[in-house]
Amino acid sequence: MQRFMRRSLLSQLLSVYLLFVLAVLIGGVIVNVVVEEQLSNDARSSDQALAQEIAVQSSLQLRDVEHSLVNLGVVLAHDTSDAARSQTLENFKSARSDVDNVYWLDSVGALQLSWPPASRAVIGSEFSPDDIVQRARAVNGAVFEAGMAVESTTRAGMIIAQSVRSPDGRLVGIVAANLSLLELSEPIKTVVQAQQKDHRHLMISVIDNQGVLIATPDSSRILETVLDELPGGQEALQGQPTSQLAPGTDGQDWLFSAVPVPGAGWAVVVQRPAAEALALVGQFHLWLLSAAMLFALGGLFFWLTLLTRVIRPLHSLAIQHQSLPTSEQSIPADATMLSRRYDEVGDLARSLIRLEHDGLAKLGELRTLLETSNAVVRSFEPQAVVRKIIREVRRLVDVQAAAVLLPDEQQVLHVLVSDGHSADYDDSLALPPENISSSAVQALNSGKPVQKLLSAEQVVPSLSYDEGFRVVLAIPIISRHAGGVVLLVHRTEPHLFDQNEIDLLLTFANYATLAWEHAVLYERSDERLQEVARENERLYQQASEEKQRLEAIMGSMSDGLVLMGIDGTVLFANQGASLLTGLPVEELEQHSIHVLYAALRIRALDPARCDPLLDMADSTEATELVFEIRQSDQRRAIHLRLFDVNDEAGQTIGRGLLLRDVTRERELDEFKTTLLGAVGHELRTPLAAIKGHASTLLQEDVSWTFDDQRHFLQTISTEADRLAQLVSNLLDLSRQEAGLLLLNRVSVSVKELTAKATEQLSHPGVRILVHLPDDLSLVYVDRARIEVVFHNLISNACVYGDGEITIGAEERAGEVVVSISNNGPGIALDELSHVFERFYRARHGRQQRSGGTGLGLTICKAFVEAHGSKIWAESNPGGGATIAFSLPVLQPEPEIVSLGAITAKLPVEEWSI
Repeated sequence: MQRFMRRSLLSQLLSVYLLFVLAVLIGGVIVNVVVEEQLSNDARSSDQALAQEIAVQSSLQLRDVEHSLVNLGVVLAHDTSDAARSQTLENFKSARSDVDNVYWLDSVGALQLSWPPASRAVIGSEFSPDDIVQRARAVNGAVFEAGMAVESTTRAGMIIAQSVRSPDGRLVGIVAANLSLLELSEPIKTVVQAQQKDHRHLMISVIDNQGVLIATPDSSRILETVLDELPGGQEALQGQPTSQLAPGTDGQDWLFSAVPVPGAGWAVVVQRPAAEALALVGQFHLWLLSAAMLFALGGLFFWLTLLTRVIRPLHSLAIQHQSLPTSEQSIPADATMLSRRYDEVGDLARSLIRLEHDGLAKLGELRTLLETSNAVVRSFEPQAVVRKIIREVRRLVDVQAAAVLLPDEQQVLHVLVSDGHSADYDDSLALPPENISSSAVQALNSGKPVQKLLSAEQVVPSLSYDEGFRVVLAIPIISRHAGGVVLLVHRTEPHLFDQNEIDLLLTFANYATLAWEHAVLYERSDERLQEVARENERLYQQASEEKQRLEAIMGSMSDGLVLMGIDGTVLFANQGASLLTGLPVEELEQHSIHVLYAALRIRALDPARCDPLLDMADSTEATELVFEIRQSDQRRAIHLRLFDVNDEAGQTIGRGLLLRDVTRERELDEFKTTLLGAVGHELRTPLAAIKGHASTLLQEDVSWTFDDQRHFLQTISTEADRLAQLVSNLLDLSRQEAGLLLLNRVSVSVKELTAKATEQLSHPGVRILVHLPDDLSLVYVDRARIEVVFHNLISNACVYGDGEITIGAEERAGEVVVSISNNGPGIALDELSHVFERFYRARHGRQQRSGGTGLGLTICKAFVEAHGSKIWAESNPGGGATIAFSLPVLQPEPEIVSLGAITAKLPVEEWSI
């Protein structure tokens, strides 16, 4: 089966198509699920938004009535007569169309005044319901209750009562109002009617904390208990917005969306038929099914067309052209018919037919080349080989004449061998090197083939044109030992040679070159001896140049090199020795070695320690010494190495002195020692933890619980991660110093980097204040490494601060500058230049309680500078320290800022860790 799949193009394409169809079906299912969920969420969000708007409007209306009652109570408390209070109540009722009745009660809840005047209730009687009076007396704010007031009315209302107190807190009275629930339902009724005009079914209900319906378009149901009829209402009364599908009173599925009314303890429920709310989902399913049907029909048509128009013709061509035909008559008729098509299959058929013709021609050419090659190998007679090549050239290429031209001692070209030319042409042809108009001379001078069209109008007469030729092609045959000759071919028709013909002629010219050089080398074997002599001379010259080059290398060495004789006289000193000793080369050469030692003694940091070392070097007691000198106000360590210079017999003919500046190597050794100590100290704690917990788990006499085992394994994993992070930081630091740190830049916000860094820290009692502008541009950085920078700097601020860290950022000239400040003792001025050095730990702060290698700020500096940015440290004037760094901005775009936005305050976020 596998073999059939590999050999059948149709099966391969069908497999790919089926995989594509499978991928499309899976994608369609995923899209269906995602879009269905999105459309459903959109419908729920729309209804919840409508319910939220009505809830906010109802809350505002209640707050307005409550505020009005408070003002009314203040006025009534200052009125001294019932007439004035009655007038105040009348004015309040006139101003509030949504209030049916307004009442003034005394401090015990007895009715004193009402407007409109009560027709049945007696002034001085107890206000009903009495529980609202008790609630109003107990609290300072307004209280609500749905129902009828003491005044007899047929309109349902919401009773709102507000206690009125004197400045000293004494209860003066209670003001109450009967809010019309019909007025409260008017906005809801308007919304529902507008939906009905668009042929949409919608129902909106407002219920109080008892589940009583207090606002609805159906005024006949007001004050009914409908909590069981409104799924989700109970959750909304508890302050949780909800949206769910549930059966309605008509038995059909409805979408219920409920939200709480802020500050009132009520809930708003919006309901609509599920079929109407989710109509877009059904339309999307119909569209997806139609697309699948169209895709299936299109695929079937595509495969039928592919089979009949492509696969079967290709199969036929593949069978018919499995081998080259023996002649043109054997080309199959089907291939000829397919070649008449104008599409790609026709192009392929025509290409195969042309390939067959070209293949037969190439086979003939290769056969001819093989015969010519055999003739070249078998013969040492150049003229015989050239005649063979000329005959084959005339047979394979459309030329009527060919000749080989050979230069004489004066470099004049004459005919060596000719075929197709007259005897007069062979005898009279002579082309001197000054005849630059000749194609043969041009080809010999340039080393490239040259062809020309001959005509009667040319300035210089042409012997080839007089012979009846109209095109001439000259091919140079350049031989290293036998000189250069030219293969000249002529054509009577006035059309130039194409590239294939030129390439074939070049191949024959190469054979002619091989034959000509073979014969000439056979006749002039002594030239090889002369060549060997010239080669020896060249090698001698090369050895001399190598000696001079070696002297130049020794002179340009940065290390000091001194060669001296047996008697201690300096024979050679390079520029490196001059720089280390401070003496010119002329003052060192041809002088005693003690001059060099005296110069080193003058520059030594500790002459008392240097003198014994130089004495040992002078007495040949030591071969390697190290001492320190001062050069350009810098401390340099010099390694002095003495060695003997021997001749080929092993006899000592002098001594050598090599002076190397090993300051860098010593610094690296010190760095390695410090690094090993610091890393060893850092590795000891996690390794001890890993070893201890692993040994504990391996104890066979103790049975650990699953939680204990998980705790031990979690500790081992954490400590291993700590070791891995330490190694990773050291490797990144080494790569950055070597210029090999690769950055994977992405666009990211500074706020996201700050949030992630603070989440990973665990310093109790530390408060972090973040001041980041909302319009801060994205930065284009290696996110992983900049997260390390944020983590290290915030951790450093926690260690050296005093419980408070401030993180800020601002945009400057195409960069985002981030600053991290602490309120600790700060950084001394003499320490500011050292805080980013390896293993440096500040003297202040809580470092005695913190671990670390002292590489945190060094790694921060390396990562920031790898982005082409800067990092610096400052000591705050009021105490504490600030470390700031810049990050490149991702493609900043110009932004128009209004004058009012300039003075806007930045948002402040406070995080505690």
